[in-house]
Amino acid sequence: MRVPSTLRLPFHAATRFRLEQLIASQLDVPWSVGWKLREMFELGGPELEFARVLLDRRRNLWLYRTNQRHFCGDFVAVDMSAPRHRRTYALELKSAEPVRVGVGGRQFAGLAGALAELADVIGDGVVVTAQGDGDELLRWIGR
Repeated sequence: MRVPSTLRLPFHAATRFRLEQLIASQLDVPWSVGWKLREMFELGGPELEFARVLLDRRRNLWLYRTNQRHFCGDFVAVDMSAPRHRRTYALELKSAEPVRVGVGGRQFAGLAGALAELADVIGDGVVVTAQGDGDELLRWIGR
């Protein structure tokens, strides 16, 4: 089994994240396999809060948690408002830092693999990388 770089976090997940169930259903694997893969997609406190707020406030964005072993940021968010040219945000949370756009580096080294997985969703849209504090990223992405 190929371990994916992305896991979609549906809107209903904002109230209660059960990663092992999301993994099992999206990868069509037994729950026990989902449980073993859970740590790769685990959400820490700031990441969990960021995901909850974004899923609650921005219904036009599909949010994907990235596999933390694949170095593709913390999240990928796709703006589903457009039918084909979908703006995509690769996001890395950095506590107490201002938003920096167009960043690269080790934390985005595997981003191409994650974007390839999402090619059918993204279409031929623009991909923007950004990092910063979760609250600041929420304000920035809300513009």
